Amino acid sequence: MEDLVLRLAYDILAILITMAVALLIGWLKKKLAIEGIKKVQEELTAKQELALLAVKAVEQLWGGVLHGDEKVQKATEFISEQAAKVGLAISPEEIRTLIEWAVRTMKDEFGEAWGKVAANTPS
Repeated sequence: MEDLVLRLAYDILAILITMAVALLIGWLKKKLAIEGIKKVQEELTAKQELALLAVKAVEQLWGGVLHGDEKVQKATEFISEQAAKVGLAISPEEIRTLIEWAVRTMKDEFGEAWGKVAANTPS
């Protein structure tokens, strides 16, 4: 009888340990996934801020001098240099996409104001 109780206790303990390990593994996977998502989000935010800064800087410094692809090239150079300084890896395609996103964002935010200024500017 004592052996039966001892064996039953070991079996229950084995089941409980297995369940605890499974729960721990599930929790760790979830925690690591959340941390990974946070890291990706922080990196994306940094890249977007860098793109906005680049587009604003190019417009401020070379707005009346450079046009179209020349502005994109200057913004690309700026983003590449700044990303290298802080250790961000950004591909040329991603830089182009970020620049287009930044320009679109600025147009959406300031488009109405720019339209009013343009309408009031004598030709």
